[in-house]
Amino acid sequence: MRATTADVTLAGHAVPWWALVGALGLISTAIAYSTGVGAARALGSKVASFVGLTEVLFAILIAWALLGQLPRPVQLVGGVLILIGVIAVKADERSQVADLAVEPEPPDPTLDGDRSAV
Repeated sequence: MRATTADVTLAGHAVPWWALVGALGLISTAIAYSTGVGAARALGSKVASFVGLTEVLFAILIAWALLGQLPRPVQLVGGVLILIGVIAVKADERSQVADLAVEPEPPDPTLDGDRSAV
């Protein structure tokens, strides 16, 4: 293994090594991290944790499509279980939101309206 600071050829153009390292850091780290944080906020922590598990599913699918590595039955079952988990968590989240949508009870008319003395 060795490292060099020579220019790199990218798409037929000579590019300084530090430009590619910076782009790699910006694209693969900063943008991916910030979009992940935004997605976690939009989805909620419970759903985001299960959606994060789909990274394994996509890795298997990409390995299958690009490298011809056929997933084993146990891997397919695991992927299906992850998808079922995501769906179940999302359904539970929706039912909790529906429970919160109950209208509040009207105030009791027998109570004194002036609560400043309390």
